[in-house]
Amino acid sequence: MQPDIKMNEASRWRVELARELSTHYSCHPEVVMVCLGGSSSKGIADAYSDLDIIVYWNKLDEDWIKAEPLKAATGLSRTDVISMAPGTCVESYHLDGLKVDFGHATMKLWEEWSTPLSADPEQIGMVGGFLAGIPFYGEELFDQWHARLSVYPDDIAVEVIKKNMGFYVNGYLLHQCLERGDFLAYQDGMCMMLKRLISTTAALNKRFYSASEPRWIEYELSRMSLCPEKLNPFNIRWMLENPGVESQAMLYELHDEILGMVASQFPDMREKVELKRKRISEMAVAPCTAPPEMPPLPE
Repeated sequence: MQPDIKMNEASRWRVELARELSTHYSCHPEVVMVCLGGSSSKGIADAYSDLDIIVYWNKLDEDWIKAEPLKAATGLSRTDVISMAPGTCVESYHLDGLKVDFGHATMKLWEEWSTPLSADPEQIGMVGGFLAGIPFYGEELFDQWHARLSVYPDDIAVEVIKKNMGFYVNGYLLHQCLERGDFLAYQDGMCMMLKRLISTTAALNKRFYSASEPRWIEYELSRMSLCPEKLNPFNIRWMLENPGVESQAMLYELHDEILGMVASQFPDMREKVELKRKRISEMAVAPCTAPPEMPPLPE
């Protein structure tokens, strides 16, 4: 667990319950590490938070899992088990409204999933989830992997930023969506661009976060020191709840400020940033109510 995490009460008892349940898996000789992830490990769980426990194996004992080890030890009945791929499975339990998932994977698969590090959003999110986890068993192995994965290379940050630089030109949301009554298109575009801004900001801060699963925004933004003041949960909600000229203006103001941060942190991207700014400005949506004048053909 990260030393700066302050656990709320919903997280505290969930962590202790997860720790207790995990002992029934860590006793297996092929299990090398057991960790808790999700909102509880971050200290921000609420009444609807599940328990996400990952069990890492040298060799997955499928027969042992099929025999419902938790039921044998505690009497708890499993509600579902899914085999997702060779060497993996997920068990689910429901305890008075609390969903408890045990994900099982071999260390060989974990190695394949997590390294080498790339700009793939799913991998970025998975690594971030591991780094925020709490180890219950195999702490030394967890520390080794934590040290190995916690380094966020510059080239990966640049690739993440490049993946998230696509932005609608100014006026698209307001004129081609909202004014036409295409409210769903407006909100979809607004959400897409906000997620890209947050993903870019995370990369600037070398933080393993993927907005492909846009959750715990307040938690994530609070851990990004390099971040526009106006990029906060209150303004994000306000922009979504107040579609129109002002929300579009705030969105593009944030976009321009974050592009400036990109140019400052990664000088090699300055030319790309200026081209993006130029396109956003010059290609802004404008009305066309009459046939445009065509330039004369060359003689």
